[in-house]
Amino acid sequence: MDGIDAVAGATAHHEGEASINRLMGRAGGQVVVTADSSKAGRRAFARICTAAEVDILVTDTGIAPAEAARLADAGVKVVAA
Repeated sequence: MDGIDAVAGATAHHEGEASINRLMGRAGGQVVVTADSSKAGRRAFARICTAAEVDILVTDTGIAPAEAARLADAGVKVVAA
């Protein structure tokens, strides 16, 4: 995954990667995304899923508070550790 954004959702630069990640997300009961804070607020070419389809984002404490709030407003539980 190369980006996660409240509007674009989780995205990747390569369609093949996005396709495989999309299938894994649909197969699971819960979608947990792990990404460093530099990915928050970024968008890439191919959508993996919408933000509403992400249950939890686990990231580092460098995530901008405004970006964490936008993701939370989109229904994503943001865990910064």
